[in-house]
Amino acid sequence: VGNGQYVSGACAPGQFDCSGFVSYCLTGSYSRLGTTYTFLGWPQVSDPQPGDVAVNSGHTGIYIGGGQMIHAAGTGQGVVIGSVQPGMIYVRY
Repeated sequence: VGNGQYVSGACAPGQFDCSGFVSYCLTGSYSRLGTTYTFLGWPQVSDPQPGDVAVNSGHTGIYIGGGQMIHAAGTGQGVVIGSVQPGMIYVRY
């Protein structure tokens, strides 16, 4: 998808962890909105739209539709498109 590298705790050009990537997508800046647990507390939606946040207790990404999300997947994977993970809820910023 891009050249974003997974780096734990990062929200910087080309370096993200999952919540740092979501923060960047939502704000367009390299300032962290919070952690995965922060996003779990946001208003839940039952009709997810592209741009909503898919989140569970261990991971988060940006929903892009069709059961897919874009997310910072982990070390060696970077930013990728993949299926929304089981148990994820959708929240809106």
